[in-house]
Amino acid sequence: MENNKFKIILIGVIFDPKTRKILIGKNKDDENYSFLEGNLTCDEELDISIKSIAKEKTGYVVHNLGTIYARNNIENDKEKLEIYFLCEATEGSEKPGENVEELKWIKPSEIAEYINGEMPSRLKEYITHIG
Repeated sequence: MENNKFKIILIGVIFDPKTRKILIGKNKDDENYSFLEGNLTCDEELDISIKSIAKEKTGYVVHNLGTIYARNNIENDKEKLEIYFLCEATEGSEKPGENVEELKWIKPSEIAEYINGEMPSRLKEYITHIG
């Protein structure tokens, strides 16, 4: 039997309620912007992990406001579960992580201009209306 691993990807939609903007980033050697994400390991808690990913990739401490979307993706015979969290930037200063080339605050209504690829319509609608 082939040993396929099921990956769990945690994705942070980081929101600043003062400016009503969301944070996106671009990884080094990548042309596209995306939400900030990382893999969950079997010994981590979801809340602790998403906060750690956000701090590592952005420099911000975030408050996890909860899950806003989840989907099971099957890609090249490997399965992954993507879990999107709405997070509020509460403190810290912007500092792109090791693999992050650029961070950018945008209006939620601009999300389609920056995030290339397929975004589920329910997720896009939710993000567009948080601003």
